[in-house]
Amino acid sequence: MAAIYSLYIINKSGGLIYYKDYGSAGRMDTNDTLRLASLWHSMHAISQQLSPVNGCSGIELLQADHFDLHCFQSLTGTKFFVVSEPGSVHMESLLKNIYELYTDYVLKNPFYEMEMPIRCELFDINLAQTVQKDRVALLGR
Repeated sequence: MAAIYSLYIINKSGGLIYYKDYGSAGRMDTNDTLRLASLWHSMHAISQQLSPVNGCSGIELLQADHFDLHCFQSLTGTKFFVVSEPGSVHMESLLKNIYELYTDYVLKNPFYEMEMPIRCELFDINLAQTVQKDRVALLGR
């Protein structure tokens, strides 16, 4: 069983700019993925405002019975989140690796327009390799 069910990248305005499904049992259609991304963006923003701690960066982990949702927000406000198996503890480093791929292959692409959906073959290839390495590392544990 794969550790990661799906990956979402949301721009600073809350728009879904990238989605990748890794074989989760309950596949969602396009409207549901857009709704989930928008909902997560809103929950993340509300949690920052409601937090009693100054400088709170929002929700980083949401745990449920059958999945965990891990989130990383870049300094520019772009959010990366993965839906994974419950109890997955190494997702923070994976999200940072995905962010590095995003900066290397998407942001440095001269044809990419900021805040628009990601259509970059090199990003897709390197992302697949990173996720595969993560799966192999999990099997080795």
